Amino acid sequence: MTPTSTEEWHQLTARRGYRGGGSGSRRPYPSFYAILRYFETFRQAWAAVGIDLGRRQESWSEIEDWYLREGVGLISRTEPARDLQRTPNAVHRRMYDLGLHSYQRWGWTLNRVERVAQVPRHRLQTYLERGELPFYRGSKCVYVDPADLLVVREIDWEHPPAELAEAAVHAWRERLVKVLAGIDWRVERPFRAQALTRTDRRWSPRLITPAPKPVDIVAGDRVVVVLPIPGRPYCLGRVGLAHLIFWSANRDWSNPARSDPEPQWMARVEFASQHARSLGPRVTYALPLASLRKSSEDCDLKGELSAHA
Repeated sequence: MTPTSTEEWHQLTARRGYRGGGSGSRRPYPSFYAILRYFETFRQAWAAVGIDLGRRQESWSEIEDWYLREGVGLISRTEPARDLQRTPNAVHRRMYDLGLHSYQRWGWTLNRVERVAQVPRHRLQTYLERGELPFYRGSKCVYVDPADLLVVREIDWEHPPAELAEAAVHAWRERLVKVLAGIDWRVERPFRAQALTRTDRRWSPRLITPAPKPVDIVAGDRVVVVLPIPGRPYCLGRVGLAHLIFWSANRDWSNPARSDPEPQWMARVEFASQHARSLGPRVTYALPLASLRKSSEDCDLKGELSAHA
């Protein structure tokens, strides 16, 4: 078996006066110090001959500590563990020794702002989606700069919480130092304002302005499908009752009524069921508003739907 301790190695190389590495009267292995003349550590010597001893007891290098500092909060512990050939528990322990906290490394998390400033997270999320509050997205949470929270109108900045005020003043002082030094404080800043490009009737206030409606249809109008709809050819020519008109940017391509993912006006239309296997006398579809026109039929659609009940 391969010698696994220094004592065993010295026992095999204790034949003083003989050259190592040969057979017969020679020592079977080179001495401990002869190996260290060619390798920085004995573990590197084992790696050179193809023996993997693991890195459980190997000391951490400066480049490995830099990797952990730059990756904490942005990637999971399994990735640096795989790259550095260590266990996730060893990575966790090293982060603890270095004082690295994934929830504090890149700024304030939304949960921390909610807890300290008493502002609901969904209100903070609205500022992010409008593009008013810069943020930095990590693997587990979203980070914001306390100095950027001035745009949050729900925070009373005349009497802010002490913890938030201290963090914001510290961030403002760092910006002031860079400005006085002639440096743009925005350069190499991880926080970026990224406005969300989708919305529908559920967002309040809406994130983008809806386009003009292609057809003058309101809820309660009788409509007829005049254009073919990909994925729902059976709707062409049918007359229904519009229940809801809404602006939608749902980018889910699995919806067969949408021909493209761009924002558009949609209508929720109720039709009389045409199949006996249907669960009810009527069925509702969400259809593009551009494919509908007001119906000129004189019959009462509601009565027609009731007749199929």
